[in-house]
Amino acid sequence: MDIDDDILIQKYETLLYNRESMYFDSEEFCTIISYYISENRYADALEALIRAELCYPDDMELALYKVRIMMFLDNFDRAFELLQDLESRACDSFEINLYKGHIYTLNDDIENAVREFELVLEKNPDLDDEELQYIPSILMEQGYCEEALIFLHKFIDYGIASAKIFFNTAHCYEHINNSEKAEEYYEKSLDEDPFSERTWVILGLFHLNHDNAKKALEAFEFALSINNNTQIAFLCKSAALIQSGDYGKAIECLLDGMSKSLGERSPLSDIAGILNPFNDIEDMEDMEEDESEFEEEKDFEVPYWGLSKVLYAQGNIESAIHVLNKAIELDPDNEDYLYFRGQCIISLISNRKALENILQNSDILKESNPDDSEFVSKHKKAVFSYKIDDLEECCKYLLEAFVINSEGLEMFFNTCPKAKDDAYIIIYLGKHLK
Repeated sequence: MDIDDDILIQKYETLLYNRESMYFDSEEFCTIISYYISENRYADALEALIRAELCYPDDMELALYKVRIMMFLDNFDRAFELLQDLESRACDSFEINLYKGHIYTLNDDIENAVREFELVLEKNPDLDDEELQYIPSILMEQGYCEEALIFLHKFIDYGIASAKIFFNTAHCYEHINNSEKAEEYYEKSLDEDPFSERTWVILGLFHLNHDNAKKALEAFEFALSINNNTQIAFLCKSAALIQSGDYGKAIECLLDGMSKSLGERSPLSDIAGILNPFNDIEDMEDMEEDESEFEEEKDFEVPYWGLSKVLYAQGNIESAIHVLNKAIELDPDNEDYLYFRGQCIISLISNRKALENILQNSDILKESNPDDSEFVSKHKKAVFSYKIDDLEECCKYLLEAFVINSEGLEMFFNTCPKAKDDAYIIIYLGKHLK
């Protein structure tokens, strides 16, 4: 916000606080409303809008701001009513169709959404307008990538060669499993902006997802050459090294990434919350670049998870669990971490000594030695509960049986082998057997 706008906001809030009468021109009111929207202060924005409407009851721009506020508040029915009222007043703004198309998209009425967006382009054929380029983003957010491609190619055919348009086009082609076109447009995006570390990382993930570890490594190296403090690039590079079977270099890469200053995390770090670079790479749903700064954190748990994956792949399961415990300590409710710890524990069943070492500090271990008949009873109840799909009771009895006899897990999985693949049981074990 520039100095003039800052002074305007201070003036408005002073008059509001003192309950004094106020008068601003419509453009100034729009600036005030826009400021509150940008700060997610929608109640304040709505109050400013109501005051503005008293002065300018027929102002089109203010009416559209009201629609936007209703949409931000998820009151789409009211927003649609306002848009219909504007249309009935013979208003011919393309923004009416833009907002209607957005609401139709959110309601999964894709046919009407596309019709409204096409009307937007008819009313405003100047495709250089940045607001028009918002259309494919709306469609992509709801997963309508084929429809988004229709509009993206309109912009490309018009001659708009922006890195963002090429990037979004690549993402849409990847989403519809056209890998050849996806790679082509990722490359075009990099031709326009060769120093986009984000695009290099996404291209690397694309190659990694298509089992091309060599190309993936090249892409991640480019990302690291642009910004050597990008933790996500280190994580992804280690994933490519794991895929290549080069576990030693993967560990070095992970440790190198963990040694970086976490106070200088790249905006790419937000990907880490949804990315598992050590299993199948998921589609990236939110492709909009986030330029916001991240607060400094003392620890970042994802590298520990990655290191535990490497150790597990090498067969060093005890060390894998030890490292994984650090990730769970930092993010105790992460089901992916708990699931993997459950998998590690199951894999240790055949190595009772190692398993007992891991479980020495478990909360469930008790200094008690009930007789075998109680163990048999608990074991049978666990099996019975599993077979009637009462997994909560099953896990409860399973852990009680294990406290009595450390061979309880092995016996249960021998009796119910499919239980080894049950996510609920695996996560439960990962949570309760430390």
